Amino acid sequence: MKGIHYYRAKACNMVEIKTCANDVHAYKDHIHQELSIGYIEKGATVLHVNGKNYDIRAGDAVIIYPYVSHKCQPLNINEWQFTMIYVENEFCKEIFDDLDRKHSIGIKKLGKHEFDQIKHFADVLKSDVSRFDKEIELINTLLQLFTTCDVAIKLKSNGKINIIKNYIEEHFLQSLNLKDIEDRFSINKFALIKGFKDKFNTTPNAYQLQLKIDYGKYLLKSSSNIVDIALRSGFYDQAHFTKEFKKAYGITPLQYHKSLKL
Repeated sequence: MKGIHYYRAKACNMVEIKTCANDVHAYKDHIHQELSIGYIEKGATVLHVNGKNYDIRAGDAVIIYPYVSHKCQPLNINEWQFTMIYVENEFCKEIFDDLDRKHSIGIKKLGKHEFDQIKHFADVLKSDVSRFDKEIELINTLLQLFTTCDVAIKLKSNGKINIIKNYIEEHFLQSLNLKDIEDRFSINKFALIKGFKDKFNTTPNAYQLQLKIDYGKYLLKSSSNIVDIALRSGFYDQAHFTKEFKKAYGITPLQYHKSLKL
């Protein structure tokens, strides 16, 4: 079935599931505040992360850490199907207290047993079993993936750039400008932009925009008032929010809200 669909895991609201078949699900770099676990069921894609490209094919999985800017480009939109599972960052940190420190993305080619396991995990999340059963299945799956996946990208050390990134994350709803950041962190704006782009493959203002879009996505889980959400997310109007949201997630904000099976 063609299209993009989202599901909220019943009795396990820290998890969201996205399925996509024969459709473009993202037009530009974007982030998720959740841990993302995806697996390819059909076709192949080029995954852009931190300025590098990775070929991901049917039978492969990808683990993307929170706040990592990325984009997928399927090679053939008519032969393309995947499932992505988003797990709230705070829940993951309870299991892996070094989630943000060790590495930013893991890529692993799955064997048949693991592939069947993660597909079963998605089915369990969409089923009517208890929250207890779902959390056990979630933890077991995460432990399996994190203990066996091959880590392909490691975070580079740059303390000041990390601090600035955290500052943007804490103030993304405010009006930020380069002069203020230069003065606050005693950094030349050229060094700032170069360092930010070298490490995160995006600019500070583009990253702020990604944070706004992601925040709007979070607000859409509980409201369909697009005008209000657009303004609360730092956009000038509904049209601007809708345009940027669709570029990032492949569907409009209202389509996203309606697709959630609450």
